[in-house]
Amino acid sequence: MVRKSKVNQIILIILDDVRAEHLFDLISKDKLPNIAQIANNGVKCSNCITSYPSITFPCYGNIVTGAYSGYFPKEGSAVPLYHWINRNDPPSESKKPPFIRNYGDRSQLLKINKDIGKNVKTIFEQAPQQNNLSSSCFLYRGAYFVAGKSVFDIEGIFRNISDAFEQPKKFFPNNEIPLITVGYVFQTDNIVHEKGFDNPEYIKLLVDCDKFLGSLMDILKNTGYYDSTAIGIISDHGNFKAKKHFDLESFFQQKGLKPFNPKKGTGEFDCNFGSVGFFNFPGDNWHCHPSLQQLQHFKVSGSGIQNLNLIDTLWEIPGVEHMYYRKDDNKPEKGTIIIEYQEKTLGKRIKGLIEYEGFGKQQKTRIIYNEKDPYGYCKNDNSAKILDNKFHSLEEWLEATHSIEFPMIIDQIPRYFKNPRSCDIIVSTLGEYNFNYEHGITKGNSLYSHDNGLRESMIVPFIIGGSLEIPQMELAYCKTTDMVPTLLDLLGIKPHLSVIGRSILK
Repeated sequence: MVRKSKVNQIILIILDDVRAEHLFDLISKDKLPNIAQIANNGVKCSNCITSYPSITFPCYGNIVTGAYSGYFPKEGSAVPLYHWINRNDPPSESKKPPFIRNYGDRSQLLKINKDIGKNVKTIFEQAPQQNNLSSSCFLYRGAYFVAGKSVFDIEGIFRNISDAFEQPKKFFPNNEIPLITVGYVFQTDNIVHEKGFDNPEYIKLLVDCDKFLGSLMDILKNTGYYDSTAIGIISDHGNFKAKKHFDLESFFQQKGLKPFNPKKGTGEFDCNFGSVGFFNFPGDNWHCHPSLQQLQHFKVSGSGIQNLNLIDTLWEIPGVEHMYYRKDDNKPEKGTIIIEYQEKTLGKRIKGLIEYEGFGKQQKTRIIYNEKDPYGYCKNDNSAKILDNKFHSLEEWLEATHSIEFPMIIDQIPRYFKNPRSCDIIVSTLGEYNFNYEHGITKGNSLYSHDNGLRESMIVPFIIGGSLEIPQMELAYCKTTDMVPTLLDLLGIKPHLSVIGRSILK
């Protein structure tokens, strides 16, 4: 097949859990010479904004599709978290309790390929021909050849890619090299949660990635494909180290709240809580989201408590500073998210609103507050200009907030809550605590996490290089959903209409 475009094939490497400042610091210290070669001779950005919440499964899916989770019958990828409760089926259509999807369970991991929804397309599906390779990717829908569904080492991830260029017949019946290749390095995330981003083993993994990338680059040069190949490097989210750990099991026991049992349909709540907590509660039943009235007058079965105010109760969790929940009358195309935030100088909780209207690229949002700006945007000249009570687009929020804490969060919070699979209440300690709490159990006491909306979690590296057709430039900012449309632009392929990111080459 003759390929005629700016580049003839692309390779995207996704490094899980790599903060931009860490990667570029290692580059500056000559620890990653091969990544440095790609970055310095092509496009690089040390200020790429990922999506909120900054958790692997939504962030990874957002990279691979170029879209956000959102209201997925109309827009978005349908995956709000790595852990969610299915509330799509009306109670009349299902006599069983809704199931919990937990991608942390390896038996459920690959179900994300069906969960993601057909209204968005992966980068593989946006390509017009079959020679697409997935190496270790859990979201591989549309790839012709899927390598490495089982766990293996980093060298194996890169070896699959190298083999596809040296021996394409092993992968594709037409004996042609892959048009699109995506390799996913998950081991970096594992070591951060276990030992931290400041551990020598984590740094060694990144050095290993660079070494194997160098071997791949040599093979591309030896086979004559390097000059026509674009290589993209990105991460799904950054990371941080919390200050404290706290065991939440006793807290919920004291309140009489029992974890949801999906087999029996019993229990009062479900929660996943690192530094940010995502809480689900039953409405009329577990198939329905609760109303504000039901959240404020909650009946705890078997305890005699008839009017537990869940909103007030969650504020008793140590370290909570921000809270988000929906208004009752929200619709996918228009609605309001309530913000509550702790104002320490005033010694009280304050409320604000995030209002949204529109879908996808057309979504616009604004923040309304009476007493104090919860994000400190008013202290920055650039972001203060956008606090004008008008609705603003994703690109406007990106331009205004890319250099400060909570980048793009006013756009991102509504996209999350539009999804019917999203939770009912989000609470955040802004990185002060890491609870390691899942499904009623505290799992370990690690202080390392990556779920909050601060820059340490939200800023990732964005690099595209290789072919001389790629311009040499450094971007002041971009977003992770820009990777797919940029790579497709280099191939001369028009992105799917669901893609919210845009080519940085435009």
